Amino acid sequence: MDQSLGKKLTRRQFIKGAAAVTAAPLIMETLPFYGTLAHASGEADLVIAKNGSPSQLLQAAMTPLGGMGRFVKKGQRVVIKANIAWARTPEQACTNNPDLLFSLVKMCYEAGAKRVAVWDHTCDNYQFAFARSGLKEAGQKAGADVLSGHGRNVYKQVEIPRAKKLKTAEILRDVLETDVFINFPIPKQHFATELTLGLKNLMGIAWDMEIMHKIDLHQCIADINTLRKPDLVVVDAIRILTTNGPKGPGKTEDPNQVMVSTDIVSVDAYSVALFKNPKTGKPFKPEEVRFVKLASELGLGEIDLAKIRVKKVSAT
Repeated sequence: MDQSLGKKLTRRQFIKGAAAVTAAPLIMETLPFYGTLAHASGEADLVIAKNGSPSQLLQAAMTPLGGMGRFVKKGQRVVIKANIAWARTPEQACTNNPDLLFSLVKMCYEAGAKRVAVWDHTCDNYQFAFARSGLKEAGQKAGADVLSGHGRNVYKQVEIPRAKKLKTAEILRDVLETDVFINFPIPKQHFATELTLGLKNLMGIAWDMEIMHKIDLHQCIADINTLRKPDLVVVDAIRILTTNGPKGPGKTEDPNQVMVSTDIVSVDAYSVALFKNPKTGKPFKPEEVRFVKLASELGLGEIDLAKIRVKKVSAT
């Protein structure tokens, strides 16, 4: 683990060096596999990169999946659903790492994207959240439009045919219409759902998030994920919030990991083990987080990590 992350980080420290994304080839150390062995670099279903700067972690994670060019083609529009919900500083781990967002946006443009838009429907005032998190600055510096879902005019009313409980919703139009959709969550403890992961991050594409709490929050999270499958999930587990989530402030830990996959259930199934179940004192199992289990039952991905090809790499 990068020991420097154990110290208090300022926004300046997070942003510094983001522009200096190294072009030198990474020396990638293959770590133990879990699940089915990936027989070739392009055959991994889930890649976990450890040990390195945010830009190094992203590059190391994406390489075994075929690079960003596998997902983004020249002239395409890209939407990144980030987590910018709270007016917290980067080191508090309530919002995405700005360096990682910068690198993700740059990677999309390098693959040929015509336009990259970063969206979130914030819980705190969007201007405060965008500024204090450092994410608006980082996204714009990389060339993205950083946009807020606080106005109802940016949503479209749609039916959700496969839903069990959330039959209709107003969804960000840009998410529904974009060429490439990237889900960019940060794992956190959550008072209402045990954890917030990739599946739950998509609550922020809806206008009315409150109604989901009233109906059946876990099922609504699974339901909304049936609408638009992310082309790519990039999990920001560089620093995670382990208590008092999702807003914090609370205790943080530094796994210094970036996980990537096309299977949102699998990547969430892996991510749950970053946290301890308060009832057992042991790492969570995927089926212990109800929305992950429900998403699996809806056929949104593979919850059994023994059935997927997982690859671990070192970024340095």
